[in-house]
Amino acid sequence: MENLETRMEEEHWADRIAKKLIEVNKNKKKFILASGITPSGKVHIGNFRDIITSDLVCRSLKEKGYEAQIIFSWDDYDRLRKIPSNVPESFSQYIGMPLCEIPDPYGCHKSYSEHFASELEEVLPSLGIDLRFIRQSQMYKANEYYPLIKKAIQERKKIAKILGEFRTQGISEEELESYFPLQVYCRSCKKSNGTKIVDYDGESIITYSCDCGHHKTVDISKENVGKLSWKVDWPMRWGFESVDFEPGGSDHSSPGGSFETASKIAKEVLDINPPYFQGYAFVGIQGASKMSSSKGTSFTPKDLLKIYEPELLRWVFSRARPNKSLTLFFDSDLIRQYEEFDKKISSYHENKLSLVERREIEFSSTILREIPKVRNVPFRQITSFGQIVQGNFQELKKMYERIGEEYDEETLKRRLEKSSNWVNEFMPELKIVLREKPNVEYYNSLSSEEKEHIRKLSKEMVNHWDLEKLTWLVYEIPKKIEFSDEEKKNSQRNFFKNVYHLLIDQDTGPRLPTFLIALGEEKSVKLLNFE
Repeated sequence: MENLETRMEEEHWADRIAKKLIEVNKNKKKFILASGITPSGKVHIGNFRDIITSDLVCRSLKEKGYEAQIIFSWDDYDRLRKIPSNVPESFSQYIGMPLCEIPDPYGCHKSYSEHFASELEEVLPSLGIDLRFIRQSQMYKANEYYPLIKKAIQERKKIAKILGEFRTQGISEEELESYFPLQVYCRSCKKSNGTKIVDYDGESIITYSCDCGHHKTVDISKENVGKLSWKVDWPMRWGFESVDFEPGGSDHSSPGGSFETASKIAKEVLDINPPYFQGYAFVGIQGASKMSSSKGTSFTPKDLLKIYEPELLRWVFSRARPNKSLTLFFDSDLIRQYEEFDKKISSYHENKLSLVERREIEFSSTILREIPKVRNVPFRQITSFGQIVQGNFQELKKMYERIGEEYDEETLKRRLEKSSNWVNEFMPELKIVLREKPNVEYYNSLSSEEKEHIRKLSKEMVNHWDLEKLTWLVYEIPKKIEFSDEEKKNSQRNFFKNVYHLLIDQDTGPRLPTFLIALGEEKSVKLLNFE
């Protein structure tokens, strides 16, 4: 029998899902993939996993010759349930109202929901993600869902019994009789947390009452008064949009969770086939295992793109199976991620990757089927060099020309920006500043032997002014014939530390010979000459 784990490792998870979709929908030529978020606060990077999962499967389908489209639902007709920490407490007055009808807390967009939705919509194109946005407020208010809403209300007892199956305490006869899957927004106070349907004629006429004292009879075939509850709304939309695939967080995919409940309602009440569902694990930030958009400290895709290149961010998500958690770094491990990504890109063009690794790189591209042959300058190096030139791009170019390293101008500019953002906003402990004058105080604190090493470097480096010769020189100066290997290493380490202190007041820095060449002969001699 075929080993399933071996077979799974031979193909990328997105390709595997795409093949499964094609297999169970043999006559389909176009696939619909869905994602959705309630814009109740910042759209954090955990939500982004919903979108990127659909995007990678969508790409795989397109590569296989099928039409595929991602639809993204903004659940802006959901009610506000609690106030995120980054929203004024005064907004508690709007709890219970639809997000689309609450003013923007910051006064820059037409509504609360638009404020939090707009940031994500602005950054997705830079990540190479193309999708169709659907605002649920518009769909509900246009009464597009009326036929399915009517069916859900008429079959409310059947729905209530299904919901009861997933509750420990089941459902009482009283709850069964009073249950309605429609959450009504009061025409007076505009809230749904105090409304109750008190009468229904079996067709389209409902009467509701509200805790605010309002009471009204409405024909829901002619006007919308609210939205279906989540576990009924979700399967209703699967049918309306003909959804073939949708991912969801582990809270939805767990046994007895939203997907299992919604699937049962879809099949037994609405006559709808549930889509292929892929659960995904949480995204960690610097070891944090879970984020919530109701907390103001969460990171958004826009925050990540300050320090992550779009291709790197896509690669990180591409290489992790959806059911496995992953970590994004704002600390020094970010350098490791950049280095690993650069290595994989080089290996891709040299045909040294496995099939799965190749697909991970291909999925990282923001352009379908295009992996540019661009030499990426090391992120670690540009983090230091960028600070030395104080972010001046023209001076940075001169540094790279001096060390004779090839670079792509656009890539260099982008990595300069990312590394500057990273150091300034998240890693201030890595800040370095090139001294303007020789560090006489530090030089005077050195032993006579250490001073001699510095004098030798300042005199001889002019005659060794290329990378190969200078590399030999800086390793040769602190050596002694009688030293053991360990003593040589310690002597070299101490020598390097002294040079770095004389240049940037720190124990360590960029690779020393490269750093000196990048600074230029004049500046290097100036800071290391004490005669």
